[in-house]
Amino acid sequence: MSQQHSYMQVRSPCVSVCEYNEHYYCTGCKRHMDEIIDWLDYSDEKRASVMQELPTRDISKPSGVTFKSY
Repeated sequence: MSQQHSYMQVRSPCVSVCEYNEHYYCTGCKRHMDEIIDWLDYSDEKRASVMQELPTRDISKPSGVTFKSY
């Protein structure tokens, strides 16, 4: 399996509405910017954990995620 094909198998909550609020959350999928950037590096367990939290995540408040400088 090619690396590109394996990336296509990664489950993602992306809904192609990539707009960020003032707390660096995507208003489409509710992931923090750092979660989106690191998504392909996450283990299956980490992705599952984020996916489970998303339906109840309040993106109107600052995140507990530490924003990285790139």
